[in-house]
This record gives sequence, structure tokens and C-alpha cells, in this order.
Amino acid sequence: MRCLGLSGWFSTNLLGNRDGLVLDEPANFHTKEVSKLSTLESILVANKQPDLYTDYCHKVRINYYPPRNDNKEGWDNIDIFGWMGYPMQIKINFLCRDSILAAPLLLDLCLLLDLSARAGRYGIQRFLSFYLKSPMHDYTTGEVPVNNLFQQYVMLKNAIREMGGYEADEEID
Repeated sequence: MRCLGLSGWFSTNLLGNRDGLVLDEPANFHTKEVSKLSTLESILVANKQPDLYTDYCHKVRINYYPPRNDNKEGWDNIDIFGWMGYPMQIKINFLCRDSILAAPLLLDLCLLLDLSARAGRYGIQRFLSFYLKSPMHDYTTGEVPVNNLFQQYVMLKNAIREMGGYEADEEID
């Protein structure tokens, strides 16, 4: 929306728990790498804004570092360009405890899945994409995942409204 282009995105994670140990194996890491790379590609659609998103470099690394234990640290360097091609950078350093980050999400997912079952819903529950790294979608039919957080939030609120007997709303109140 700000017409900032992407030159490159380098992302690395330090994991000290079993996740880090498992992802230290190249074959296991490859699956995670493909998932992370495809998310950015689906958000930054080059054919919609080719001047901004055509030729960027995206690298993903995950490093097993035992002293981190259950802590997860993510470093991101995002090289962008703005008006008249002026280069800029965004740096992100994120540190959290994996289990503390995941616990409330898991609780919400359990409650919402129970609500869905009681409402007679079955199959892919796209409205739960708000909680997931890889949005729920039917890849067998070529459906494109919704990675836009605003759209995911609207889907979540509308599903809850519908299951509660209220009309869906396009606006967030």
C-alpha cells in the first residue's frame, strides 16, 4: 500500500529445543524452507506490482543452538526501496518462548474447533488461518491461501458471527 519495493529478505531463526534439532537435518529443513519461501511469494504478487516485487532475493536459515532451549530467536533483515528507488532496511529481532507463544493459540484453536463441530461445520476451516503460519486452503483445487492478516481476521470474526446466528460483516468493529 505504501509502494515500497523488496530487494531482499534474509531470515534466520535460532532454536534450541527439539524443533531446532529436527530442523538441523537438511531434509527436514527443506520442507520448512519451501513453506516459508512460498508464504512471501503469495503475499507479494509480482504480476500485480512488477516494479516492486519481481526480482528480490529471499533466504531462510534455521540454526540449532542448544543454549536457546525453548526460546526462539528470529532475526530478519529486509532490504526495501522507496520513491525513486531509494534503498532502505528494516531490521527485526524477535525473542520469545516457543511454548508460551503457542499455548494461547492452541487453546483458541481447540475452543473454535469445538464450536465449529457443534455448529455442524466440517472440512477445511479457512477462518482458522488467522492462527496458523500456513493458511488453511484446498491446494488440490488450486485455491490460493489468504495470507493477508486483515482478511484472515475478517474471516475469523465472520465465521464466529455466523455460528452465533448473526450476519457476517465486511467491516471490523
